[in-house]
Amino acid sequence: MADERQHTPEDEEMGEHDEAQEDFAALFEAATARGERPIQKDSKIQGTVVSIGEEWLFVDIGGKSEGSIAREELLDEEGHLTVGVGDPLTAYVVNNREGEILLSIKMTAAASEEAVRDAYRSGVPVEGLVSAERKGGYTIALFGKQAFCPYSQIDIQSGGNAEDYLGKRFTFRITEYSERGRNIVLSRREILEEERLEKVAELKQSLRPGDVISGTVQNLTQFGAFVEIGGVEGLIPMSELAWYRVGEASDVLSRGEQVTVMVTDVDWENKRISLSLKQTLEDPWNLVDQKYPEEKIASGKVTKLMNFGAFVQLEPGIEGLIHVSNLGMGRRINHPKEVLSEGDQVEVRVLSVDRGARRMGLELIQDSSQPAPAELREGDVVTGVVDSVKDYGVFVSLTGNKSGLLHISEIAGGKTGDLRTKFPVGGSIQVQVLAIDPATQKVSLSTKAISMKEERAEFKDFVSGKGGRSSLGTLGDLLKDKIKT
Repeated sequence: MADERQHTPEDEEMGEHDEAQEDFAALFEAATARGERPIQKDSKIQGTVVSIGEEWLFVDIGGKSEGSIAREELLDEEGHLTVGVGDPLTAYVVNNREGEILLSIKMTAAASEEAVRDAYRSGVPVEGLVSAERKGGYTIALFGKQAFCPYSQIDIQSGGNAEDYLGKRFTFRITEYSERGRNIVLSRREILEEERLEKVAELKQSLRPGDVISGTVQNLTQFGAFVEIGGVEGLIPMSELAWYRVGEASDVLSRGEQVTVMVTDVDWENKRISLSLKQTLEDPWNLVDQKYPEEKIASGKVTKLMNFGAFVQLEPGIEGLIHVSNLGMGRRINHPKEVLSEGDQVEVRVLSVDRGARRMGLELIQDSSQPAPAELREGDVVTGVVDSVKDYGVFVSLTGNKSGLLHISEIAGGKTGDLRTKFPVGGSIQVQVLAIDPATQKVSLSTKAISMKEERAEFKDFVSGKGGRSSLGTLGDLLKDKIKT
C-alpha cells in the first residue's frame, strides 16, 4: 500500500537541510579536486605576494582566495620591506569573516586580547619585548601585559648572558594562557627549533661537499671548532683550521666569530658535517718555489724536535726539516735537542724543495758569533767522532760537516783486535788527513801516520841526546820496545 502520510512543513525543512548538506559536500569535493581548500581560521598557509600597498600586502593563497597582511610585519630592522611581488610567503590566518582573510606572520602589540587567546589556541607566533630578568627567566612585555619566559625557553641553548636578550624584541609562542591573561608563559625556543628544522630540510636538499658557505663559531674544543651553518653544526678538525700546525683552536678562531668554510663531507644519517677553514685560504706552498729557491738563506722558528731532525717554520704553513746530520757542526749528535730547543729562532739554508710532497730540506747556518770551522788540509792532525765501523775501516765525522774514512791499512798497530771494541761509535779519535780528493771531496785518514811521526820524533830526541837517559840505554829500550811489538 502506498504511503499516504501527508508531508508536514517540518519534513520539507529537513529535506531542504539534507539538500544543503549534499550541495556543500559536492562543492567541497569539487574544490578539493581543483586543488582548493576551505580557509580555516588559525591555519598555516602558503601563498604568493601579488601586490604591495602603503599599509597592506595582498597574497594569493590558492583558488580565488586572496589574503591581506600588514606591511609593518614584513619590515626589517632598518625599515626595508623583506618581500616583493611574486615572492612566496608563509603566514597564519588570524581572521576569516565576511570574505575578508587577514593574515599574520607574528602578532604585534596591536593585537586584541581575543586575538591573543586565538594565538594561544592556534600557535600563531607573537612578538614581545624582553623587559627584565626575574627568578627563573625573563619578564616579557606582551600586548600591555606581563608574560614570563623561562631561561630554558629563551634560546635553543639555555643560559647565556642576560645582556644578550634584555631590551630586545623577539618572536615567541604562547605555551600557557590562563586567568584571563594574568598568567601567560612564552617560549622562544619552540620558534627557533621550528626554524632550524626548516633550514635543515633545505640544507638536506642543497648542501654538497665542495660548497663554500658562511657560519658562526659556536664552540672551541681540543679537537677542533664547531660552526653553525643554517641551523646545523659542522666540525672543523684541528688539521683543517690552517695550513700550519695549530696548537689550540683558540689560536685561530674565537667563539661567535663569523667564518667562511668549505664543506668537505656530509653524513646526514650520523648527523656529521665536516668543514674546512684552510681550504678557503691561499695555500702557501703554491708559491714556495719562487719564495724559497735552493741556496736561499732564511730565518725561521724551531717548531718540533724529532730523533731524525728539527722542523723549522719559515712562515705560517711552510715548514722544512734540518736533518740531524746537518746539526752537529762537525761532531756527531744523538738528538737535535743537543743543539736546538723548540721555539729557537735560527738561520737556515734551503737545500731542496719538493712542492708536490710539501717537503723542504734545510741546513742550519752556524751562529756568526761562533768561529767557523777551519778548512781541512792534507797533513792536518784533527780530532773527530767515530760515526760507524765497517769491516774495512772506520768512518769518522770531522769539522765542517765532513766525514772521512780511516782504512784498516792506516790503523796504527795493524789489524789486531776487534775494530768495534777498539773504536766505539761516538768516541773521540785523533787522526791525520792523508788526502782529500778534489773531485769527490772524499777524505782519507790515518792513525798510523801519527804513530810513525811520534816514533820519528822520539828517534830525533834520542840522537840529539834529549831523551834523558844514556844513549845506549835509550837505544836499548827502543830496541826492546820494537822487539815486543
